[in-house]
Amino acid sequence: MDFQVSARKWRPQKFSELIGQEHIVRTLRNAIELNKLSHAYIFSGTRGVGKTTTARILAKAINCAKGPLSEPCDECDFCQEIKLGNSIDVREIDGASNNSVDQVRELTENIKYAASSSRYKVYIIDEVHMLSKSAFNALLKTLEEPPSKVVFIFATTELSKIPETILSRCQCFEFKPLSHRQIIEQLEIICDHEGIKANGRSLEQIAKTGAGSMRDAQSLLDQVIAYCGNKIENDSVDEVLGVVGRKTLEELVDHLIKKDSVGLIEIVQLIITDGKDLNFLCRDLAEYFRNLMMVKLSDKPELLLDTQLCNLKLLKDQSKAFHVDELQQIFSVLSRTEVEMKRSSLAQIIFEMSILRLADVRPFYHIDDMIEAINTMEEAQQPELLPSKPVNLIKDKPIKLEPVELSPDKSLNIDSNWEKIKQEICARKTVFNHYLAQCTVLVFDESNLDIGFVDAITLDQVKNSENLKLVKDVVKLICNREMNVTLVLSDKAKNPIANSSSNSLSKKGGKKINFLNQNQDKSEIEIIQNALDVFGGEVIK
Repeated sequence: MDFQVSARKWRPQKFSELIGQEHIVRTLRNAIELNKLSHAYIFSGTRGVGKTTTARILAKAINCAKGPLSEPCDECDFCQEIKLGNSIDVREIDGASNNSVDQVRELTENIKYAASSSRYKVYIIDEVHMLSKSAFNALLKTLEEPPSKVVFIFATTELSKIPETILSRCQCFEFKPLSHRQIIEQLEIICDHEGIKANGRSLEQIAKTGAGSMRDAQSLLDQVIAYCGNKIENDSVDEVLGVVGRKTLEELVDHLIKKDSVGLIEIVQLIITDGKDLNFLCRDLAEYFRNLMMVKLSDKPELLLDTQLCNLKLLKDQSKAFHVDELQQIFSVLSRTEVEMKRSSLAQIIFEMSILRLADVRPFYHIDDMIEAINTMEEAQQPELLPSKPVNLIKDKPIKLEPVELSPDKSLNIDSNWEKIKQEICARKTVFNHYLAQCTVLVFDESNLDIGFVDAITLDQVKNSENLKLVKDVVKLICNREMNVTLVLSDKAKNPIANSSSNSLSKKGGKKINFLNQNQDKSEIEIIQNALDVFGGEVIK
């Protein structure tokens, strides 16, 4: 007997033999048993997942000599004719080559005639999205009011290209890509039946390259068997499929950890010289970083990974060199790269540039966390939330404390001592640079310091126990005495008078002074400079 490819030899002939589409099989079986068969179906999904196969099985089930049955016997003349493609009542039409309006009109004319021998006339149109707009329009009336005992089954890999007017007249079924495990199990059955020796890693690589398509995986298996013979070796599979081995992926990641751009490009050039497929490399590298993420986040990564196919110990060691943000960014870059490579004629250059980009990935810093850290913590606390290079938010060095000075009338030297208080507070806690810029001194005498704030939010921040204690401690230190510090919300702070000395009012013999501090608006240049000081940036334009 002539050789028959695995995809045809192992094609399912009954609903029970279909793999991975249980939700569709159950619906179709129930429809047959309950006599609720629709006149039109659309089977959509990626290639090689069983769309046309299911259509043929459905045609056999409704035309079976013992039926209609939820499971065709696959033995009667009708089932055998459909299986061999000889049935005159079951027509398979290629939508790509029969897509004109004239061909569709011819089809609709023939529909009027009853089935010659079968129970139903079945029209299976593959790649139906390839029909022209006029051809679709010619089908509308027939789909709206079809003759009895006629069933349309449309198969497509691009559901979005089918007009809504067609979709609304059909029952739509979405076929799922098959999982690696489902494909591997079927490949193992084929190998056992054919007497082929293959280990798990070889079949895993074939299933992965099949990308959810059973037909693609079976075709690749035939290709590997033709190369290797009756014993499939791991290296032989990599050679035939054009994929890189696990050791090469590990070396690439090691160079990324070292930020060795030159070493990365050299490895990529060797891979290209060996004739490996860069699309497969990009996909495998993305999966490798997915494994690194699982190892980094999970306490039991062995439950999430196939330990037979990866070096768990090495993954744990390598994951320590990456931040979670870095792993997410790297995966995103590789995902975009794979898409761009498929669309461009410059696939190699795109991949090389992306690999160099990976060597420069840095963790994100969440702005909300940074602001919270600045508002609530001292500079020395939680450095991980701040830029990696420490930033000196206060350029002025802490002042040298000197005894408080009194003016000739024994009142406080207001200007001098308030500036000293501000500098010392800001030196101890940098966020006060912002808080004290929003305040005005209302009263400052030998025993009282009243500070007014125009902003209730800022007032509440300064009033919390920790910040208020800091203010009181510094005032006591500078003034060398216990002082009553009062924080209030004051409208006077909105329009401070420039000359503070002209607004000083002497009370009780000059011992108590009302004082409004100068509070000029900052210029745009000053605001930008403050931002640069806090976040460590630089102006580029």
